[in-house]
Amino acid sequence: MDREAVVIRAEMSETRAQLDRKIALLEERARNFSPKRYARDHLPEHFIDRVIGAVLTLIGVRMAVGQIRAARNHRARVRAALESYGRW
Repeated sequence: MDREAVVIRAEMSETRAQLDRKIALLEERARNFSPKRYARDHLPEHFIDRVIGAVLTLIGVRMAVGQIRAARNHRARVRAALESYGRW
């Protein structure tokens, strides 16, 4: 009976040690996925690179907004044309 208890305690302590190692690994991975570390790993190092990226992003946003406005104006012109022909 004592041997069974010793075996069970040994297995429990081994399982506990394995779980502690897994928890430590998961905590390390969680620190790697923090927003601060992600930004540090993926943002350009130099200020000029950040400025160029920001300018290009703003240009892209402006172009996208222009396309949306053009599509909206196009639909309005099509409606006006159909109304002028009396088909609307």
